[in-house]
Amino acid sequence: MFQAPATPPPPDAGYPTVTIVERIGQPLPKMSTIDVAIGAVGFTSLIIIAAAIAGVLAGALYVWFRSRGPVSIIEARGGKHDLFKV
Repeated sequence: MFQAPATPPPPDAGYPTVTIVERIGQPLPKMSTIDVAIGAVGFTSLIIIAAAIAGVLAGALYVWFRSRGPVSIIEARGGKHDLFKV
């Protein structure tokens, strides 16, 4: 069988290089699974409370807007429309 001659790689081919990293300072304390769970519950609670406040505010604005007066012509006529009038 015919085999192509092996060609050397070009000189700029990306060979992996070794980098030595020194750690300076004290290692951080390890977090347990319970610490992560408590942090997640705290963050989730914050999001839920913010959503509840936004919902109450939106509901209050909706009630205030609707209580100012009739919003549509049908409401101004007392709920009677002329759509199917014969």
